[in-house]
Amino acid sequence: MDIQEVAKRAKVSTATVSRVLNGSPNVREKTSARVRNVIAKLNYVPNTHARSLRVGRARMFGLIVSDINNPFFPELIDAFQTSAAEQGIDVIFMHTNYDPKRLESCMRRMVERSVDGIAVMTSEVEQAALQIAHERVPLVLMNQPAFAGEHRNVPVEYSTGFREALEHLRLLGHTNIGFISGPSDFSSAKRRYQDWATAMRRLKLSVRKDWVVTGNMRVDGGEYAMRELMSRETCPTAVLSTNDLMALGALQAVSHAGLRVPQDISIIGFDDLPIASMVVPQLTTIELPRREIAARAFSSLVEATRGGIVTECDIVRTKLVVRGSTGLVRCS
Repeated sequence: MDIQEVAKRAKVSTATVSRVLNGSPNVREKTSARVRNVIAKLNYVPNTHARSLRVGRARMFGLIVSDINNPFFPELIDAFQTSAAEQGIDVIFMHTNYDPKRLESCMRRMVERSVDGIAVMTSEVEQAALQIAHERVPLVLMNQPAFAGEHRNVPVEYSTGFREALEHLRLLGHTNIGFISGPSDFSSAKRRYQDWATAMRRLKLSVRKDWVVTGNMRVDGGEYAMRELMSRETCPTAVLSTNDLMALGALQAVSHAGLRVPQDISIIGFDDLPIASMVVPQLTTIELPRREIAARAFSSLVEATRGGIVTECDIVRTKLVVRGSTGLVRCS
């Protein structure tokens, strides 16, 4: 069954059938209903690959994220798919579970599926994985400056968010500030720590190694890290976290220790996940606009499929969102 048969039975042109399939408003409702009725009766499924060859348009993108269970990524996926649907592009997505070797497998499977472009929106990126798609499929990465000259990149600027967070804490009287870091082999986690440390020094705040603990980017990692910080001979009065999930774990650890947030310890997260405003107290956090990242990644891939040169997108900027998990420093 092909589009010509649908057009013949609906007594319209193939162009009209195509417009109906693409949701064009330039078809009268009566005609559109007749075409849809024929499509349903014939159980017609358009050959999107063949159509993409005829019209010269990309029809399928791949999207790889770190962890589908991390609330950071569903919103990014939804925004990416929404942009794709508006242009008739299908999306397949996979997640790496923060495993660089799994990224290689994801890349290989997407190349085998003949996708027209891949958005690698992961924390962990290695050259071996990118090499699988090299010169075969255009790529866009999320905040990976080491590969910016070779592949398209959506850069994220962390420093403003950290500066605003630290200025906020300093106004509340905090000078003893700790940090829950992500694994150092995750490039994004490493840069977040570096930008936090740089902002600390610029504001003449001491970076103490015993007040920096590494977590696993998940809630249990944040709870473990916060327990470690509270076990120190001197505990910081405020703690920033690499992401919101570990900040939520930190909230749990403080509560389990019989202390209160923010009366005893102030906590700030990073990402501004939807759950940040649902917990008690609501989490003060640094907003990272995921829909903006997705939109720029998608636009960059579209440009790549049209033969555009490798470019870096406009910088995505962060900002502080103040809620209830920060307060005046506890009087000693």
